[in-house]
Amino acid sequence: MQTLIIIAAVAAAVGAFLLLVVLFGGGSRQRDAQIAGRLSAYGGQKDSAKGIFSRFALLRRAAYKAEDVAAERGSTQMIEAALEQANIPLRPGEAIIGTIGLAFLAAIVVGAVSQSIFVAIGVGIGILVFAFFAMKAVAGRERKKFDNQLPDTLTLTSTSLRAGYSLLQAVEAVAQESPEPTRREFGRALTEIRLGRPMIDSLGDIAVRMESQDFEWAVLAISIQREVGGNLAEVLQTTAEMMNQRNRLRREMKALTAEGRISAIIMSILPFFLFGLISFVNPTYLVPLYSTPIGWGMIGFAVLLLIAGVAWMQKIINIEV
Repeated sequence: MQTLIIIAAVAAAVGAFLLLVVLFGGGSRQRDAQIAGRLSAYGGQKDSAKGIFSRFALLRRAAYKAEDVAAERGSTQMIEAALEQANIPLRPGEAIIGTIGLAFLAAIVVGAVSQSIFVAIGVGIGILVFAFFAMKAVAGRERKKFDNQLPDTLTLTSTSLRAGYSLLQAVEAVAQESPEPTRREFGRALTEIRLGRPMIDSLGDIAVRMESQDFEWAVLAISIQREVGGNLAEVLQTTAEMMNQRNRLRREMKALTAEGRISAIIMSILPFFLFGLISFVNPTYLVPLYSTPIGWGMIGFAVLLLIAGVAWMQKIINIEV
């Protein structure tokens, strides 16, 4: 038992060290790597951006290997897009290695303490699932903030054009005066434009990164205006007003479905809450449930029913506007 505790402590220390490296180990090198990564599209030196694992050869090779495996399975672009949307300064390989490493170390610690291989595997899988959904949640929050700021962004652009600014100056005004994440995305596009990339391509990449169909329509309107002419300020102002009306309708639908969403959350959390409460009050009562084949089958069937119920409730309360 004492040996297991020592192993668990060492694993926890290594995990804490890796976490500190991921969070704080980059410093100025991290910023240099980000700049080099963005400039690599123009210079053709993709390997110059090594990420925050660049100072550790073993971790760097592991991150590259994980990135190659993910590329073979076609998931690199999805991971990279989620990291960009969430504004997480990691390469796809670093995110994969960091998540798997933390899950493995947590599984070792929990397994050594609980002396149960099933609990350790469950914790490891739980951390992987939690990291995936946490990254998706952060990315979704950033996309939602961008969409909510989009009417004000188009209004500012339209006002700048009416004040006599050129389109490039209007984009620069948005990059300077808008809140995050609009400031970050337009600042990146402005940098690309100054490096010689076409404005429509740079603005279109914002719509792709943020998965914003509304902004994609705005970029299409700008592209058409540059080809055939017209009053771009008026077009953008009309688009902003339309987006404001759509956002108002979305908020009304969200208020009308609030009761259903709360019910879905409560029904999803209730089984886990009852399991923890019963285990705390009477630890031996649920032992047959996770120590016998019949109990494992019941747990699996219950999980399937829970997933089906959550999916059903999501279909009921999610209304496309």
